[in-house]
Amino acid sequence: MKVLRVIVALFMLYTLSYGVLSLCGRYQPLIIGAYGVKEYAWAPAGFYDAEHHWPHSVYAAHHPEEKIGGWRMYMMWSFGPLWWLDYHYIHSGPSPAVLKYLQ
Repeated sequence: MKVLRVIVALFMLYTLSYGVLSLCGRYQPLIIGAYGVKEYAWAPAGFYDAEHHWPHSVYAAHHPEEKIGGWRMYMMWSFGPLWWLDYHYIHSGPSPAVLKYLQ
């Protein structure tokens, strides 16, 4: 019974940690094509680094003056299941055209 309580407490702490990070999140580019951003995704605090682009990004190679950022994979691995649920059910995201006018 004590082991079950510890497991439940750890799961609640894990979920609460993601929730706090998500409170400070914002939409960031997820898919970038030849003509710019194709899709945005919700990025909780710490998931996206605006200063460093994706490794081997063709768009970044052709547009070195733009800071397009990249996702931190260790955060995705750590909170992957919760981020997936958040991305698909809570922050499904606006289109790039709409988001451009919101910023």
